[in-house]
Amino acid sequence: MNVKLITLSTMLCLGGLTAFAQIDLAPKFIDSLAKNAKEIVLEEKIKIRLNSPAEGLYTYRKLVTVLNNSSKANAIYVVYDAETPVSQLKANLYNQFGILVRKIKKEEFEDFAAVDGFSIYQDNRVKGMVITHTEYPFTVEWEYEQKMKGPTLALLPDWDIQHYGTAVQSGELVVEVPVTLQLLYRSVNIDTKPSINTLKDGYQQYTWRVNQLKAIKEEPYAPHPDQVLPQVQLGSNTFLIANYAGSMSTWKDFGRFMASLYRGRDELPSELKTELDAVLAGSTTNTEKIERLYRYMQGKMRYVSVQLGIGGWQPFSAEYVYRNKYGDCKALSNFMKAVLGYANIRAFPVAIQNTEEVPKTLDEKFASDPSFNHVVLYVPAEKIWLECTSADYPINYLGEDNADRQVLLISEEGGQLLRTPALSGNDNREHWQAEFNIETEGQIVNTVKADFFGANHEIYRALKGQLAAKDRKEWLEKNLNLALFSLDSLQLNCATATAQASLAFKAELSRMGSRSGKRWFVPFNPLNPLTKAPVKAEDRQQRVISRKAYVQESELSFILPAGYQVESLPFTEKKLEGPFGKFQVNVVQEAGKIQIKRRLQIEAVDLPASEYAAFSNFYREVAKWDGVKMVLVK
Repeated sequence: MNVKLITLSTMLCLGGLTAFAQIDLAPKFIDSLAKNAKEIVLEEKIKIRLNSPAEGLYTYRKLVTVLNNSSKANAIYVVYDAETPVSQLKANLYNQFGILVRKIKKEEFEDFAAVDGFSIYQDNRVKGMVITHTEYPFTVEWEYEQKMKGPTLALLPDWDIQHYGTAVQSGELVVEVPVTLQLLYRSVNIDTKPSINTLKDGYQQYTWRVNQLKAIKEEPYAPHPDQVLPQVQLGSNTFLIANYAGSMSTWKDFGRFMASLYRGRDELPSELKTELDAVLAGSTTNTEKIERLYRYMQGKMRYVSVQLGIGGWQPFSAEYVYRNKYGDCKALSNFMKAVLGYANIRAFPVAIQNTEEVPKTLDEKFASDPSFNHVVLYVPAEKIWLECTSADYPINYLGEDNADRQVLLISEEGGQLLRTPALSGNDNREHWQAEFNIETEGQIVNTVKADFFGANHEIYRALKGQLAAKDRKEWLEKNLNLALFSLDSLQLNCATATAQASLAFKAELSRMGSRSGKRWFVPFNPLNPLTKAPVKAEDRQQRVISRKAYVQESELSFILPAGYQVESLPFTEKKLEGPFGKFQVNVVQEAGKIQIKRRLQIEAVDLPASEYAAFSNFYREVAKWDGVKMVLVK
C-alpha cells in the first residue's frame, strides 16, 4: 500500500489549528505504519489543566489520515451539558494531495440531544460531525476546548492512545495540576512514563509522548479492549462536584463519595409504611420479606431512565419514586434499599457495567473510570441480588448482561469491589421436544414443547411481559428456524420464583429440507442448528474469551411419510469433546420413525491465542454435523 501522508510541521502551529491552501507531503512514513491500519494519527495533542478540585479545561487537537471506509476517524462526537460547554470547535479537510478541500466552523457541527435509546430525560447534548470525501486517503484536523466540571473531574478522561486499526505517528498528553492536588496515573498495555516539571505558576506538569505505534488488529473473541490497547489512565485524589467532595485514590474512597450522593434519600412517607406493614404481615424470614417487598416494588413502580443531575449519578428520593410510581436504575434500587431498611434488612446499591460484551476488568489497586452504567441492589446477609429495573425477574437473578463481572458496592463505610454470580452452562440450559409428522403431500405437522432456563429464558420472559399475544406470535413466526405455514396453540409461560420459561405450539410447515425426484433430503436438526462459527484467523495475537456457557438438549421424532423409507443416514452416533464443549448426537431408526437425541454443551473459556484454531474448528465441526440430512426414498 503506497499512500502519501501530510507532514506535521505545515499543519499544526502552537497557536492552534491553521489551515493552508496546500501542504507538503511525506510518503516515507506510510509503509511502516499502514499494516492493519484503518487510519494513521499523524499528531494528537491533549491537554488537561485542573484549575481547582471543582473545575478544569480540556484542550484537544488531532490530525488523522483516513485510509479506507472502515475507519471512523472522520467522525467526532463531543458530549457536553450546561456546566461543560464546548468552544473553539472546528475542523479542516485535506485531500490525498494535501490540498485544503473544506474549512468547517463550529456553527456547522450538528447539535443534538444525547439520546441513548431508552432515557426519556437527559441533561447531556452532543456536538458532532461526520466528514466524508470521495477519494481515499484524506486527512482531517479536529480541534476543540471544553470546560471540565462535575463527573469529568471525578473520572478524569483516560488517554486512549490507540483504537483497533489505529496507527500513531505522534501523540502527546499533558496534564497540569496545582501542586496542592495529587494526580493519580498509570500506563496500561504500554511502557511509557511521564516527564514531570514544576511550572512557575505553581502547577505540576506531567507529559506523556508516544511515537511510531503500529496498528493493532481487532480479533473476535478477544479480551476487553482495556486489556489490549494502550492507555494512560488518570485520577485525582481530590475533586468537588456540586458541593460533594470525593477522591479516586482508592475504590473505597470512590464508593464513599458515591454513598454521599444517596445520603438522606431513603426517607419513607407514613402512608407507604402503612402499605409495607400490610405487605410484610405474616412473613417470618428475611428471604420471604425480601421477596414480598421486591414483588411489591415490581408491581407498583416502573422503570424509566432519567439521566439528570450530577452526571446522572444521584438517585431521586424514595419518596419521589413512591409519589410518581417510576424511577431509573438508581432511584428504584434506592427505593428498594429504603423499603428493605424499613424491614430491618440492610442492602446496598451496587454500580455495575451492564453489557453483553466482555466487561471491563477493574484493578483493585488503581481506581480508574470503571464504565459503570447501571445500578442493582445487594443484600449481603442473605447473599441476594436484585435487579430493580425488571418488572418480573425472580429474586436473586440479575440477568446475563449483569452476570460474572466486577462491581462496586456503595457504602458509607467505603466502596468494595465484588463480583456478581456467574451463570453456568447448567443454569443456561434449554430442552426441546419436537415431533415432525411428514405427510406424503409434502406438508409437515410439527408439535413442539421447550423449556428454557437462565440466560436462555430471558428473551421469552421479555416476549411474555412486553408484547401482546399477536406480537409474540409474529416474533416467533419470524425467528423460529422453521418454514412456518401456520402457528397454532401457542403457549408461553414464565415462572415467578425461578429463571425459567416454557414454550409450546403446534405448527404446519410448508416444507422441510428439499426433494429431488423420488428422494427427500430431511435435516437432522431443523429446530436450532448451530450455523455460525468463529472465523478462521492466522497469526492470532490475543487470548480467546468466550463468556457464555450453555446447554442445548433436543429430542426429535420424525414420522416418515407413507411409502417412504430411509435410504441413508449420515451417522447413528457422533461425539465431539474438548475444552470448549461437548457435542453428542444419537440416532435410532424404528419402523416408520427416526428418533434423534442431541446435546450441545458450550463452555465459557479463557484460552491462550494458540488455542484459537482448535476453538474455531470445534464450532465448525458442530455446525457441519448439525447441517447433515437424512435421505428418504420412495
